[in-house]
Amino acid sequence: MRTIAVIAQKGGTGKTTISCNIAASAHNAGLRVMIADMDPQGSSTDWARSRQIPGPSVLPLKLGSLFPAQYTAENAGVDLMIIDTRASAPADVVAAAKAADLCLIVVRPTVIDLRAIASTVDVLRPLQRPAAFVVNQAPCQRLSKDPVMVLEAIELLAGYGMAVAPVGIRSRLIYQTAFTRGLSPREAEPDSLAADELERLWTYTLGRLWPAGFRRAPRKTLLADYHADQAMPMPPAGAWMTGAQPTMAAE
Repeated sequence: MRTIAVIAQKGGTGKTTISCNIAASAHNAGLRVMIADMDPQGSSTDWARSRQIPGPSVLPLKLGSLFPAQYTAENAGVDLMIIDTRASAPADVVAAAKAADLCLIVVRPTVIDLRAIASTVDVLRPLQRPAAFVVNQAPCQRLSKDPVMVLEAIELLAGYGMAVAPVGIRSRLIYQTAFTRGLSPREAEPDSLAADELERLWTYTLGRLWPAGFRRAPRKTLLADYHADQAMPMPPAGAWMTGAQPTMAAE
């Protein structure tokens, strides 16, 4: 089992939207997925309740129950746990990061968010966990060019010495309308630009978690519906950034 911690010390960055959309992408790729909802607002839990089709399981958790829940999930055959952390809770961030194979730090390309990101980096850096920034709610391109604020945000984030995901999430209405229905944009509007963004974000995340391709590990409990040696190849990389300087993917 692999674990992702979706982190933002500042509220309003959209980390729950990122958590649920990655979870839906993983579920639709055939993985057994669980969201650990550590945010008292319970937005991930509400998203799952609104969902009218099968999807990831969601478990509301408090700080002290994270590690027992992770152990239980792995024993039950969960492939991917996604921890949706709460904002302004350094202890939660530390616990989630320690439990994670990958930390996704969600940040909007605004002055306020970029100033606040330093505190998140200060909490994570001593833990030395694999991490990547995910630029969220970025303005759309104009004439195939990113706004200056997006380019400057990427440059600033790269300066922290952590990876920046090569695809950012744009500010699109479909993210809100799909979320209220318990769906991801890939499920609500499969041919949309948002669906393409999420496909590429999931491909990047999958590659960080399973560099050699996803392979299901045997369960530690005896469950009748388990068949060993189930394998799933990693999706093709597609139009990934290949250089050292991160950029936002084109529209």
